[in-house]
Amino acid sequence: MPDISTSPQRDSRTNRGRTSATGRTHTTRKTDLEERRARLLRLRYELSHLGAQVRVQRPRNGHWKLKLRHARWTETVLCAGADETYAYVTAEGRLLGPTDDVRYIARVLIWMVEGRHR
Repeated sequence: MPDISTSPQRDSRTNRGRTSATGRTHTTRKTDLEERRARLLRLRYELSHLGAQVRVQRPRNGHWKLKLRHARWTETVLCAGADETYAYVTAEGRLLGPTDDVRYIARVLIWMVEGRHR
């Protein structure tokens, strides 16, 4: 029987040493989620500056999403990507553009929800 004291220890609270099915560590996944959240918060700032009703939520699966509401219409936006290449995508799969063009994307989203209302 192997000696338990000499086997490698894993910290279950931080998931150090564990890998996902793709081979990436959980800490990398965590930094990706934090980066996506930061970029959605930047878009939220731009949209609220333009006068839109915006919420950023974290569902149970951990993927952050932004909800833009205008009158009776709601548009959901996600941040997709990895390895420092991110883009804004709607829940239906429409690619809005790279996260570097935040102000342009905010104006496009306002135009989209106002067009749905008319």
